[in-house]
Amino acid sequence: MVANCEKGRQQKLALMRLFLTFIFSVCLSAQLQAQEVESLKLEANSCEKMLEGESPSSARIRAVDKAVFLGLKSLPNFDEDKKSLNDHDLNVMVYRLVDDYVEDLNSKVTKSDKEKVCVEISGFINPNNIETVRKEFDFRRNPQNVITDEELFEIASSVDADLTFKPKNLENVALLSVAPLEYYNGSKSTKYASFLKEKIKDSPYYYLTEDKDLADYIITPKVLKANIDALDESHKRLQMVVVLEVSGLSDENISVSQNRFLLFDLGENEQEIASRLIKKLLEASAQDVVRKIELKEQKKLENNALGRTL
Repeated sequence: MVANCEKGRQQKLALMRLFLTFIFSVCLSAQLQAQEVESLKLEANSCEKMLEGESPSSARIRAVDKAVFLGLKSLPNFDEDKKSLNDHDLNVMVYRLVDDYVEDLNSKVTKSDKEKVCVEISGFINPNNIETVRKEFDFRRNPQNVITDEELFEIASSVDADLTFKPKNLENVALLSVAPLEYYNGSKSTKYASFLKEKIKDSPYYYLTEDKDLADYIITPKVLKANIDALDESHKRLQMVVVLEVSGLSDENISVSQNRFLLFDLGENEQEIASRLIKKLLEASAQDVVRKIELKEQKKLENNALGRTL
């Protein structure tokens, strides 16, 4: 009898624990849901003129991109930004959200003929992401966060001082080859390869060579994307993706990429603007690549020095 009572009591305690666990889970779930910020809905329409020789799908991509931009910019969350920022800075901040933070984007073609393509879009944006991008943008615009030329020189000098092991004879110097720049359409350019060589030639860790078969490292610059879109009646937008593929750093090729977009006035020379941006992105990528090569070569010299002392 006593055993049966004890067994019944244990069963009741187990049921009570299970019930309390369920209640706790429900409360915790409700609390978490209350802490979540409701996403904002985007809805917008846009049309893009068909360019000569352009496919409807390309025009549709431009129209969708523009519609998302217009949908975001129309949100009341940007009312204060419109008062404090000029048009260029505001557009840069909004396009940062267009590129990375729009969720569940859907688009539908409402008109497509030889003259233009029109679309309507819907999607969502989390207000927290708007605030994140706003803080990033404010940080970059703050003069106190801008590195001066003197500070940059000091940083570069300290980095160079870290590379204590440097080759003392030719047999310890690596060979580096730079291939012609490859465009996304298959064409190539030696012009930008020459520019890249000029920027990276001064290193004690390698010599440049034209012979790929002799090279320890091969850098292949590529332009993966270069799109120019009409933003409004006065401005255009250039988006470009540049990558440096490097062989020799590891068993597989390593890629270092730069992705930028640039707003410019309608009357400016598009080719000159694109050329300047290519050079800027190549130089930025090259700094990272050169650093990786120099660190690997220094590690070799350190290992060789250690081997001679053992």
